[in-house]
Amino acid sequence: MSFVRFRSTGVFAALAVVLSVTLGCVSIQIWPKPLTTPDDLDAPWPRPDRPGPMELDQVRESLLTFHNRARAEKKSPKLEVSRILQEAAQAHAEEMAARAKMTHTGADGSDVAERIQRLGYRYRRCGENIAYGHYTPETVMRGWLTSPPHRKNIQGGFSQVGFGYAAGKDGTPYWCVTFGLPARR
Repeated sequence: MSFVRFRSTGVFAALAVVLSVTLGCVSIQIWPKPLTTPDDLDAPWPRPDRPGPMELDQVRESLLTFHNRARAEKKSPKLEVSRILQEAAQAHAEEMAARAKMTHTGADGSDVAERIQRLGYRYRRCGENIAYGHYTPETVMRGWLTSPPHRKNIQGGFSQVGFGYAAGKDGTPYWCVTFGLPARR
């Protein structure tokens, strides 16, 4: 059995099909395979073109919409934005961009729990999703949704959220989402 891989359409693709049929080949594989949905867990993370600068408030609004849409699929309640979680996420995104390093660990050795507690957030549960190199809210969200641990945070047992976005010196975006379930009063 033979496989034919097409990288472009046109005369060369048609010629490959004719040769395959002429030579008695029974299978044709088109590469790369088209992605069907953002939930396609076998799909690689996209490599988008670099857009111009993005407005932080629009980025945050888009991410909130996408997070709540993903939560609706699992019938989870909508997330509410927390000022403190927003501040923590933004500070961490800016730090990662300044360091040109994607990491859950802050420059001072802190983790997400320490960073939000420092700002006065009392929680029962907290979490964090980070990313870099995805150039739009849609593509970063797709990346998170194709990763089971990230998807679990998005659809999981949190009620509040904060979004951070910053671009490094080279224009690479760094993303941070901080999730929280506040402590009972």
